[in-house]
Amino acid sequence: MNPQSLPNHLQLPSKNWIGWVSQRLSIRQKIAFGYALALGVAVVGTTVGLAIANYYEQQAEAQKEHAMEEIRSLDRLQTSSLQTLTHQQQFIFLLGKSKPWQSEYAHYLEHSAEFKLLWSTYKSSHSNLKRPKDTDLNDDFASTRNFMQAYKGLPEAYIEQSDKNLKQITSLNLNSEGIKVAQKLLLDFNDSPIAFKFDSFSDDLTELANFAHEDYEQAKVYYETAQTIRVQIVTASILLSVVIAILLALYISRAIAMPIQSTTNIAQKVTKEKNFDLQAPVTTKDEVGDLTLSFNELIQQVKQLLEEQKAASRDQMIQSEKMSSLGRMMAGVAHEVNNPLNFIYGNLIYASDYVEKLLVLLEAYTAEIPHPSEAIQEMQEEIDLEFLKEDLPKVLQSMKLGAERATQIVLSLKDFSRLDKSNPHPVDLHACMDSTLLILNNRLKKEIKVIRNYDNILAIEGYAGLLYQVFMNLLSNAIDALEKSSESKLIAITIECQDQDSVVIKITDNGLGISPENQAKIFDAFFTTKPRGVGTGLGLAISREIIVEKHGGKITCNSEEGVGTEFAIALPIKHQYTSKPYNQFDSLATTAEKAHRVNLI
Repeated sequence: MNPQSLPNHLQLPSKNWIGWVSQRLSIRQKIAFGYALALGVAVVGTTVGLAIANYYEQQAEAQKEHAMEEIRSLDRLQTSSLQTLTHQQQFIFLLGKSKPWQSEYAHYLEHSAEFKLLWSTYKSSHSNLKRPKDTDLNDDFASTRNFMQAYKGLPEAYIEQSDKNLKQITSLNLNSEGIKVAQKLLLDFNDSPIAFKFDSFSDDLTELANFAHEDYEQAKVYYETAQTIRVQIVTASILLSVVIAILLALYISRAIAMPIQSTTNIAQKVTKEKNFDLQAPVTTKDEVGDLTLSFNELIQQVKQLLEEQKAASRDQMIQSEKMSSLGRMMAGVAHEVNNPLNFIYGNLIYASDYVEKLLVLLEAYTAEIPHPSEAIQEMQEEIDLEFLKEDLPKVLQSMKLGAERATQIVLSLKDFSRLDKSNPHPVDLHACMDSTLLILNNRLKKEIKVIRNYDNILAIEGYAGLLYQVFMNLLSNAIDALEKSSESKLIAITIECQDQDSVVIKITDNGLGISPENQAKIFDAFFTTKPRGVGTGLGLAISREIIVEKHGGKITCNSEEGVGTEFAIALPIKHQYTSKPYNQFDSLATTAEKAHRVNLI
């Protein structure tokens, strides 16, 4: 039963996309989807939590390392600057003391070189500072940038001036006058703006170091926050998966139970009220929906069977009267057509004789008057007398053949539409088969070759109308099979004696053949391989009933795919009475097939 054929209140609802999808999932798919969703939320949530936490931890760890490296750089730089500054101040007190001066000067050179290296490294690492994405680090960025701008070139100038002064002092003769000159030179340098600014340089390094310590502490806070976020996301994902699992369990149990309960209620109501118009609503397309559809189809089939049982006797009488009327009408039409055909056929004999005599007379005139007048010669040329004398007998012969064929068709129609008597009567199988081929002549196209192998057999006892019907079914099926074949198309018909008591009729075609699985079902009622609306599936079933039950014979099928099909009918010469006497209107299926046969005519 097609769900689209159901009433609107039985159609599947489509309120939203989730409902539309869930209604089309099977129960197994729903359960699997529920578990997958719950586990997926837990796994994805845990993975996302770990990924986010790891990201922030890496950021915090990088910030910690950067802050620690900044602290180390600033500490080393500040220590080196203070040592350089201390050496510069110690030089005043060591003037005139050769060895201490030389020792202090050596230490100064070592520490000043270290300071220049540290300052160069720090300057290169902070020369292209970019504004950080974290707004909390903007103060550090501004302080570092201001520091670099404020002391740009200062350390180099201070060291350069200090080196210049010390070289000058080294070149002096450090007597009393030389010491005074050196002291003045050192005191003037220590009181100079560049010395005061270099002293501030050391203090500002302390401030930057404090900012670096704050960054380090802030990175530690970020690290702890990342661990907290990890725990929160993992916990939330687990709780969400538990909630989803509970909701899906409730939804799936409800989705399974409600349609079954609804179908059960409809079944009880149908049984109680005997109302076969009731239908269970189809709300899903899962196994429960299939069960509901099957149940609705079962109700419809029960209703249909009951209606068929009630109408069987009435339809049988109506069809019997209809068939009788159609048979009488067909016989009357054949009779009315046959009368003018006989008139035409009978007069053609006289017309042929008259024309022959006129042609003889014309030959005599020609012999007596070999040179007719010019007007007669022009008339002969205009009407092409020679061609007319040659073609006119052929035209009359064609008209005679056409009239004979029309007479044969009318006789076949009379035989084919004749209702059988209740008792068997002699049947000429040759005439019966030839009449059927004549009826099917319009379907036997030029490319289909029919080979007839008829033995000289006597008439058998049977029912001619029913045998017409069997031959019509088998030959129609053979023609249908050949229409699908592209090779040379052939139908072979053999009628021969099997023994003294029976004859065999074989109808063979070289079509595509029948598959083994279909051969076991071809005689079942309503089985057909033809498209919907083309075949009823009753032809071979009725043919088997006619041969086996009405005539006491046998019908078999032998087919091979790609080779062809052969139907063999064995009929007794003397009619074999079955336990069920023949009644020409005893089967509704037979009546329907007869009506179809008359429609074909």
